[in-house]
Amino acid sequence: MVGTVEVRRAADRGVLPGVPGVDSRHSFSFGAHLEPGNTHHGVLLAHHEDRIAPGAGYDDHPHRDTEIVTWVLAGTLVHDDDGGRHALVRPGSVQRLSAGRGVVHRERNAGGDELHLVQSWLLPDEAGVEPVHEVVDVAAALDDGGWVPVAGAPGRSVGVGLGIADAVLHVARPPAGRELALPAAPWLHVLVARGEVALEGADLGPGDTVRLVGSPTTSLSARTDAEVLVWEMHSDLMGAQR
Repeated sequence: MVGTVEVRRAADRGVLPGVPGVDSRHSFSFGAHLEPGNTHHGVLLAHHEDRIAPGAGYDDHPHRDTEIVTWVLAGTLVHDDDGGRHALVRPGSVQRLSAGRGVVHRERNAGGDELHLVQSWLLPDEAGVEPVHEVVDVAAALDDGGWVPVAGAPGRSVGVGLGIADAVLHVARPPAGRELALPAAPWLHVLVARGEVALEGADLGPGDTVRLVGSPTTSLSARTDAEVLVWEMHSDLMGAQR
């Protein structure tokens, strides 16, 4: 596998229309945003950043055999589903919904201010399992500015679980001047959620992403106080591994 580093700017993401009060920016081909040559990275098959007005959101809709991880940057998300599960998700907390054999849920802005979140979808290792929903507060673990594994298989996360052995979501809030080595993995997906960082000679701002494949371990440097999300992945959707 040849090592590659691909920078994708926030302005180049697809905009998904049709939901009142929701500004949804997608990294991959999704729904009405068709981009056949850009369908996934590693095992990550959907990745979007949403800004949702007070009272707006997504009404009842189904999922099946999908791992959905949500990270809230600002505001309050309310989750309700047909299994009677209810939760409020705020900054510093991570939510996991493993849809398994089927879930109908709705997600809305429960507060009076704009809700800002990042959501990732991945395929689970096993289909047809019992649905799982959990929310874990990891805010205290973020205080030192280093990487925190907020979602992953048992034993690999201090936050929520994940029905995928080959993927871990890391979050860091590095202060200005802090340098962080990226996790070692054949597939990495980096999102700058807040602030400005430098990575592989590129200056990155909010909403910018970097996709790394087969690259040697590298590091990023925070130009300002920042918040960064990194998916570490050891296989891809075609079953390739390194």
